Amino acid sequence: MKYDFTSIIDRHGRDSIAVDGLKGDGFSPAPPKEGFDAIPMWVADMNFPTVPTIQQAIIERASHPTFGYFEAPPEYYKAIIRWQETRHGVTGLKPRHIGYENGVLGGVISALNCVCSRGDNVLIHSPTYIGFTKSLKNNGYEAVHAPLIKDENGIWRMDYADMEKQLREKKIHAAILCNPHNPCGRVWERRELEKAMELYRKYDVYVISDEIWSDLILNGHKHIPSQPVCQRRCPPAYSGLLRSIQNL
Repeated sequence: MKYDFTSIIDRHGRDSIAVDGLKGDGFSPAPPKEGFDAIPMWVADMNFPTVPTIQQAIIERASHPTFGYFEAPPEYYKAIIRWQETRHGVTGLKPRHIGYENGVLGGVISALNCVCSRGDNVLIHSPTYIGFTKSLKNNGYEAVHAPLIKDENGIWRMDYADMEKQLREKKIHAAILCNPHNPCGRVWERRELEKAMELYRKYDVYVISDEIWSDLILNGHKHIPSQPVCQRRCPPAYSGLLRSIQNL
């Protein structure tokens, strides 16, 4: 199958935030000056046509006139389990570990609601994806930012000393780990994740791992899922929770 990465698609009038929703409101940029066109360059909305087989499957399903409640078939779970095992080396996943959520942010908040109370502090690295910031605030949680720092080679790293200070002083028991990180683009190395998990275990912290970018990484880098690292570094209760919510 050939993939079309060159066609320019007119998306005006389709409720597209990338072209119709330019408001300069802090979430989307301001519209261009008169006489200029907007050039959408969003990371998560890349203007490429959807793969035709996906469209065909949706059209085929939509041709049936009823849309009642349904259960995911066994093939749904098998596909996820197979992909995680062959692509990322994750083993031990079962259908009971997989649940449906309406997007990453809904999954993050659902997970926090299981282990936190409104007003609790939640650790997250900065720079921070704006969706995390808004979702935490809108749902009554306090985001505590642990800034990433650049090393001598200009590579963003976790500041473990600052993380520990925040966890200890602000009595934090939940953290969001963005792996790979959005927006700085770091694909965390195993040793970095292991050191972070040691801190989280020390301070009794539940870890919610957003790994939505795991399949969009450049050559020469390898995504290390949080689940197998947590299994070795955390008690069974924590690894079980993280396993069930990491593949959002």
